[in-house]
Amino acid sequence: MSSQSIDLSIVVPCYGSGSWLAELVDQLHQALHASSLDYEIILINDASVDDTWQAIASLADADERVRGVDLLFNTGQYRATMCGLQQATGELVVTMDDDLQQSPADIPAIIQPLLDDPTLDCVMASIRGRRDGLVRRIGSSLMSGLFRLTYGKPRGLKVSSFRAMRRRLVEAISQFDTARPNINPLVLQSTARINNVEVDHHPRAGGRSGYGIFRLGRLMLDNVLSVSTLPLKAVSVIGLLSALVSVGLGIFYFVRWYGGFINEPGFATIVLLLLFFGGLTLLSIGLLGEYLIRIMDEVRRRPWFVVRQRAGESEATSGDDS
Repeated sequence: MSSQSIDLSIVVPCYGSGSWLAELVDQLHQALHASSLDYEIILINDASVDDTWQAIASLADADERVRGVDLLFNTGQYRATMCGLQQATGELVVTMDDDLQQSPADIPAIIQPLLDDPTLDCVMASIRGRRDGLVRRIGSSLMSGLFRLTYGKPRGLKVSSFRAMRRRLVEAISQFDTARPNINPLVLQSTARINNVEVDHHPRAGGRSGYGIFRLGRLMLDNVLSVSTLPLKAVSVIGLLSALVSVGLGIFYFVRWYGGFINEPGFATIVLLLLFFGGLTLLSIGLLGEYLIRIMDEVRRRPWFVVRQRAGESEATSGDDS
């Protein structure tokens, strides 16, 4: 990260959004025009196949407050955001999506609690009136429950990708050396001093969400398995309870057989037990396989990202390229 510091950095990972990035940047300027904050806008092109990088480069050439980073290969939203966090120089850092569903006009409200309370580390937007589909809403509810179980997230706290963080928190989560940097879990592991600010949900500027059912399922697995051993512990507990139940059933059937109450084989019982323990065994093997995949990812040490080129006044600024 650069040693030169400003007041506020806005980090936006971009993919397939070239046609409306100019509107996004214009709204950011309008939202921060009345403030006295010295700010920068960092747009990360996640190897988008459209004209997103051309749009970013044009905006950076026209405005010294805009910086652009073009990634060599597609990394996904989390890694692209981590790239932006590593380029940011602000004492406060805001992350947001590029689809305009999160309004730049809400940034002053999100950063104000951090300005008012120096002990607060992070403010996350609580989205009201969500316009997501049923599958996305169900997925968000399941994710929230998993976060409570896995990371001890307070019940009333809402998490989202629209967040403001202090530099000390940005530096803390950047130190996690993991192949799959899931930002909200890292934030929850790093600090408990998090507040919510309610904001409205807006229509997408264009395109469609890349989070379908399969990708949401993988995202939930990553959020839990990449930084938690809770599923392994849960399977261990289930295995222990199953063993105790098996011993109890064995004693029960032995007593009934010894007392002469069993005169024919318990076919249904045998089938049910075989199905239960066979399913539990396959679940355990599959879970171990998921952890092995993640261990291999960590061992291979694939970089989070590789920077192809930069745009803006800080093209020559030092920063991590992987």
